[in-house]
Parts: sequence; C-alpha cells; structure tokens
Amino acid sequence: MSAHTTPHMSPAQASQAANVSRWTIMRAIKSHKLKASRDNRNHWKISPDDLDEWCAHSVRIAHPAHSDENPELREKLAAETARADAAERARDQAESDRDRWRGMAEKLAETPQRRWWWR
Repeated sequence: MSAHTTPHMSPAQASQAANVSRWTIMRAIKSHKLKASRDNRNHWKISPDDLDEWCAHSVRIAHPAHSDENPELREKLAAETARADAAERARDQAESDRDRWRGMAEKLAETPQRRWWWR
C-alpha cells in the first residue's frame, strides 16, 4: 500500500470496528446508507471515514430501559433470605432434637443383659 492511498476495510473488519454485525454493514451498503465500493476481485471495500460518518448517524449505544437498582426488590430479597436462614436454623434444631430423642428412646428400649445373679 502506498502512502497516498487510504486503507480500506472489508465488511467484516468494518463490523468489528463499529461493534455491529457484518449483516448490519451489508444491509447498510445495500440500502446505500454506507458508502462502499467493490474492487477488481468483487470484494467490498469501505473507507474508515465513510464508516465513521455512518456510525455517527446510525449506530446507537444501547442504554438500559430500566435501572438494575430496585430498592423494594432488594428489601424483599433480604427479608426472604433472612426468613430462609431462620427456617434452615429451625430445621437443624429440630433434627438435632429428633436425634437426641431417638437416642434416648433407643437407650430405654434396649433390654438389659442378663446378669449371672438374675435367674
């Protein structure tokens, strides 16, 4: 490439530079919204200046429609988390009580071993 020619981009390179899909670039070329030309090998060539001009008018930065912060949902989530933790602690306590009572019942249900003096 000589010093007096400007570098041209392919549609794939232009799509990466503009952060859009290649198909978006091709639609813009076909609708004549983005200036492009074909070379001798029938490949599309796009000037960086033309791409910048098209991006300034066409490519929009996506802004979220709703903010991610919702204090009401955060409060509900915190309350539900606390409730779930309390339920888990109560379950663990009930299981330990159950195991303790089971051990006591098994101990009482055991038949004592016959001793030599029992006849």
